[in-house]
Formats: sequence, C-alpha cells, structure tokens
Amino acid sequence: MKQIKIKVTNLLLILLIGLFLSSLNSSIGVNSAEIQSNEIPEYPSLQALTPHGPIYIEYDSNFTDYSFPGTGAPGDPYRIENYNITVSGDYPIIFSGNNTEHFVIQNCFLWSDTNTGIYLGKYYDMGEGTVSILNNIITTAYNPGIDMVGGNYSVISGNTIDSETIGMEIVDSDFTTVSENIVTSKNEGIYVEYSQNLSISRNTCFGSNDYGMMTDHCSNTVISYNNCSHNYVGMFIYEAYNDTITNNILVNNTNNGIDASHCYDTVFKNNLLQNNTDYGIYIMLTSADNILHHNAFIDNNGGGVQANDDGSNNIWFDTVTLEGNFYSDWVSGSYSIDGTSSSVDPYPLNAIPEIPEFSNMSLAILLVASISAYLFFRRRKN
Repeated sequence: MKQIKIKVTNLLLILLIGLFLSSLNSSIGVNSAEIQSNEIPEYPSLQALTPHGPIYIEYDSNFTDYSFPGTGAPGDPYRIENYNITVSGDYPIIFSGNNTEHFVIQNCFLWSDTNTGIYLGKYYDMGEGTVSILNNIITTAYNPGIDMVGGNYSVISGNTIDSETIGMEIVDSDFTTVSENIVTSKNEGIYVEYSQNLSISRNTCFGSNDYGMMTDHCSNTVISYNNCSHNYVGMFIYEAYNDTITNNILVNNTNNGIDASHCYDTVFKNNLLQNNTDYGIYIMLTSADNILHHNAFIDNNGGGVQANDDGSNNIWFDTVTLEGNFYSDWVSGSYSIDGTSSSVDPYPLNAIPEIPEFSNMSLAILLVASISAYLFFRRRKN
C-alpha cells in the first residue's frame, strides 16, 4: 500500500510539471532582446539537515538560548539554517516581533499539518531590516507557508512553498523584496497588503483556485518578471497607486490574466497574456489614469475581444512612442476594448513586443528539487 501511495504521488507531481511547463511551451515565440530566467537556488538535501523542534523567538535573548551561529549584527546575523522542522499541531518557526537583532532563516525544510511554517510578527512588528528568509522548502495544510507582519526592508527569496491556503502573506512591510520563490496554493499564492515601495520579481505562482498573486493597498511597487499561470486569476492588483506591472507571464488562467481594481497612475507594460479563459486584462470600475502598452494579448477570451476597461481615462498606448499593444485577433485600424469606458487602442502593434521568456530548464530543476524533498518526506512519514 505504501508503494502504491508513493507511485501515485510521483505520477501526480510529474503531471503537474508537464501541465505547468506546457504553459510556456505553448506560448507563441517572442521577440525578446533579453532572455530572462530565474536563478536556481541551492536547495538543501534533507538527509543532511538536522532534525529540530519548533523555534519560538519571543525576545532577542532567545537567539542565544538556541545557540544559533552569528551575533545578530547586520553583517553577521543569527543563522537559523539547515534544519528539518517537521511538527504536528505547532508552528515550525514563530517570532513574537519587536526584535532588534538581525537573523536569516535559510536552507530549512519546514512542515506543519495545522499552522504557519514561518510566522513573523505575531504580536508586534518585526525590527526594521532584520529579516531574511532564503532557500527554504515549506509545506503547510491550514495556514500560510510564510506570514509576516511589520517587516520593513525584509528579503524573502528562493523559497519553495506548498500550502492548502495562502502560500505567502505579507502585511505592513514597506521596502520588502520578494523574489525567486515558487508557490503552489489553493487560495492566493503570494498575498501582500498595506505595504509600499516593494519589489516583487521572478516568482512563480501556479495552481491557485483564487489568485496566483494579489496586492492590496500597495503603492509605488514594481511587479516584474513573475510567472502567474494555471490559476483562477493570474494576478489581482487592488487599490494601487503608481505601481509598475511589467514583463510578467500570465498564461492559461481559467478567468482573467490580470484583474485591476481601484488602480490609479499604474503602468502595465511588456506583459504576456495568453490563453486565459476570459480577458487578458480586466480593468474594473473606479480605476483611472493607468497606461497600458507593449503587452501581448494572444488567444484570450475564446477568440473574442481580449481586454476590458470599465474604468476612466485609461490610455492603451505609449504616449511617447505612440505604440500600443499586440492583439492576436487584430486585423487593421484601431482596436476596440470591451467595457463601459469605450476605450480604444489607436496604435495596435503588428508584431509581438519584447516579452520575457522564462527558462524551462530552470523551472524544471526548481520543481524537481522541491518534489524530491516532498517525496523524501513522504517516505519517512510512511
């Protein structure tokens, strides 16, 4: 019976890899002057990790209680690293907040059947610039893989997260960098709210029944080179001011590629929107003064109009170059956008603009690394 379970799991995960990579292989070739690919993080080998119980940091003094290497200084942070923390009914790692010491959580395998994998700022905001979460594998059932509150100037990079709810939740964390993470989840993959001046780049979010990525009340933020494919909605931008959404891939989502609501003075450019069941981009009511140009709309909305605009004063072309967007169904003249605003793209492109192309091999290696860790854990549990 154990062998059968493992074989079934192997088969399902292999099918998942094929499904995800097919979203890239099925994309029309792009004329990209610069091919972009994610760096491949070095994931830990579970056999080499040290088993460890839950880690609870309530005060700065607790770092020395655990004898972590490092001094807590900016150049020598405490290092929570190379642990296998597998717990039932508990948090693998939790910080109450209000810390001043710098620390990094890296190269760990974290698993919980009930709670958040890494919970930072449970009672108080985290210390500014003290948090780095790097190259971990996190699996959770009923809570986010990572939940951080009040972590200004934090870095969350290179993690692989599998969650039955939200992959990563970040709240009130200005100037934070979220990069090169792979997230599968049932609800939102990456969810960020009430945070400003963020850099969200080169993440992969797929398999969500809700949004691959969602930002809520996040302004002056750059969202770039992410792949949000095979979700319900690829990306939802809500209550945004002066954001830049650029060079993202949004393919084979079962609703829209991008939803934008209450967005103002935001630029959407050089994004690939392909084979989404409904619109490539849906601009909702109360969104105004946004600019959309050099995006590639390919085979969205079942052959119908590929974009919708219910907002006001949105411009569907670059006001400097007088170049608009590419639409695979465009024949000649201007391109009429669906929606109550009666928007028009007067300068449709006759060729696909420069759009990023993610390295299939890099993504395959990343997925195989996380799958190997998952299967190893399953064998140990069984």
